[in-house]
Parts: sequence; C-alpha cells; structure tokens
Amino acid sequence: MEKELYCRDVGLQCEFSACGKTEEEALSKLGQHVLAIHGVKGFSKEFYDKARSAIHEGPCDNRETEETISEDCSACCESYFDCDEASCC
Repeated sequence: MEKELYCRDVGLQCEFSACGKTEEEALSKLGQHVLAIHGVKGFSKEFYDKARSAIHEGPCDNRETEETISEDCSACCESYFDCDEASCC
C-alpha cells in the first residue's frame, strides 16, 4: 500500500498530495513541493514531526505531481526533512 500525505495535513491551505512507496518518498515529495511552491526556506523538527505523523496508507491516484525545486536547496539534504539543524536551507 502506498503512503500519502497532503499539504493541508501540515497546516497549509493547499490540496497537493504527495504519494510514495515509502514514508521517506512521500515526505521528500512534500518537501520539494513546499520549498518550490510555498516559498519555505527550511523545515523545523516540529514541521517534520507533524508531516510524518500525518502520513497515511492508501492507493494514490497516480496523477503526476512533479515539481521542481530551486537549485540552492536541491543538495540541502538527501531527504528535504533529513536534518539535524533547525532549518535545512
């Protein structure tokens, strides 16, 4: 079963759905979206915890949600939430 996470699940007024085969894949897709579309500069541990706890299992609807991120954040960390710092970027 795939993992799904909505942007609205982390408190943003947005219907974007991040789907992945794993939790990390769904989190990474949400991170890319939030950086690119919502102008967030980085993620706090609280944001990460909220996102991780909001992931649920379900069939994703296979729509393409590919979005680009700015190059300055693309190498920020392997997963956009994979940080020890207060903010990745």
